[in-house]
Amino acid sequence: MQVQERERRPRKTNGADGAKGSLDQRKLLRALQAVRDGDFSVRLPSDHIGLAGKVADTFNEIVTANQRLARELERVGQTVGKEGQTRHRMSSDRRSEA
Repeated sequence: MQVQERERRPRKTNGADGAKGSLDQRKLLRALQAVRDGDFSVRLPSDHIGLAGKVADTFNEIVTANQRLARELERVGQTVGKEGQTRHRMSSDRRSEA
C-alpha cells in the first residue's frame, strides 16, 4: 500500500510570520493610525527586504518629514503668535528623491 504525501502549502498569516520579506499588516495599520493621531515617534522595522522593505523605508521617511514639519509649525506658531513677529517665515526642507 502506497501512501501519498500531500504537498504542504504555506499558510496565509497576514504577514505575521516574522519573515523579513513581508510586513505585518496589523502592525502597519497600527503605525498608520498612530501617525494619523499625531504620534510621530512610531517607525516600522527597517530590516525588511524587497517591496516590504521599500514600504517600511518610505513610511519611516514620511513620518520623519511630518515630524519635522510639525516641529517647524510649532516654532513658527510660537514666533508669530506669542512674540508677534509676523514677518517671520517658515522654513521647509522639501526634497524629492525619486
